[in-house]
Amino acid sequence: MMTSKERLYARLQGKPVDKIPNLNIVMGLAAKAAGASYREYAQDYRKLVEGNLICAERYGIDAVSAISDPMREASAFGAAVSFPENGVPYSPSPQLSDPVNLSVLRRADPLDSPRTLDRIRAVERFRERVGGQYPIIGWVEGVLAELADLRGVNDLMMDLADEEGYLAEAMEIIFDFQCRFAKAQVEAGADFIGVGNAVASLVGPALYQRYALAYDRRTVAYIHGLGAKVKLHICGNIGPLLELLKQVAPDILDIDWMVDFKTAVDTFAGHGAAINGNVDPVTVLLQGNEETVRRAVGRCVAAGGGNTLIAAGCEVPAETPEANLLLMDKLLYH
Repeated sequence: MMTSKERLYARLQGKPVDKIPNLNIVMGLAAKAAGASYREYAQDYRKLVEGNLICAERYGIDAVSAISDPMREASAFGAAVSFPENGVPYSPSPQLSDPVNLSVLRRADPLDSPRTLDRIRAVERFRERVGGQYPIIGWVEGVLAELADLRGVNDLMMDLADEEGYLAEAMEIIFDFQCRFAKAQVEAGADFIGVGNAVASLVGPALYQRYALAYDRRTVAYIHGLGAKVKLHICGNIGPLLELLKQVAPDILDIDWMVDFKTAVDTFAGHGAAINGNVDPVTVLLQGNEETVRRAVGRCVAAGGGNTLIAAGCEVPAETPEANLLLMDKLLYH
C-alpha cells in the first residue's frame, strides 16, 4: 500500500494510485480528537499536531496541516486577538482603522511572534513524527485576505471600490511578511504551503484581477522557488474566478461545494493544477447519511480527471458522524 505522501505526489502527476487522495480539512474535528478546546488547539502546536495525526489515521486523510485560523499573521502585525473557548480566534477591532495609518503595523519576524512561531513549531513536529509518510501542509493567508483581517472586510470592500491610496503599500508590506512566513515553514519541513484567500470570492473578477491576482501569482511563484508546492484555498463561489485562477498556477486548487465541480475540472484540464473538492461539508457530511455520502462522493469521482483530489468543499464540521467520514474514505479506493 502506498503511503499518503507517495499517493498524493503520484496523483498530482496523473500516475496510478491505490486510492484517490483524501484531503479533507480538519480543525474543530482535530481539536475534538485531541481532547482540546479550540482555544488550546489554536495556541498549542502540540494539540494541533496530535489532533491532525489522530484524524489522519482514523479517517484516512492523506495530509497533515498546520491550519487553525486566519489570525496568526494579524497577531504578528500587532492586532489584538480574542480566543473563544470553542470558537475561531478573531480580532475584535481592526488593526487598520480610519484614517488608515500603516505605521501601526508591527514589522515582525515570523520567528519572533508567538502565534506564527507556534505554526512553525507545528510543522517541525509533523516532520519529526510523520515526515516522509504524510505530506505536511503549512499555511499563510493570501495578501488580500490578510489585508481584510487587518482592515475589516466591509471597510476593505469600500476601500477597493474607492481605490484608496494606502492599498499598494499595505499589500507590499503583507506580501513581504507572508513570503518570510512561508519560507520559515518550508525550512521547518512543510511540503506544501496552503494559501487561504477567502475574501477573493467576495470581490468578483474585476477587483480580483486588479488587486489580488498578481499577489497570488507572486506568492505561488515564491513558494515554488523554495521547492515546495502550493494548495490555494478560496472559500465560497469562485466560479467567476476560475479562468483567472489558471494564471495563478497552484499545484492544488480547492473547490467549495457551491461551485460546479465538473466545470472546475474541465476549466483546468491541461493547466496543471489538481482540482480538489467538493462535497458539501454540512448537508452531506454533517447532516447526511450513507446514501447522500455515496451520491456526493460518486459525483465528484465521476467528474474528476486523472489528477483530481477529493475533499469536503471547506472544513469538516467537528460534529460530523464518524460513519460518514469512514464511508467517504472507503469510496475513494479503487
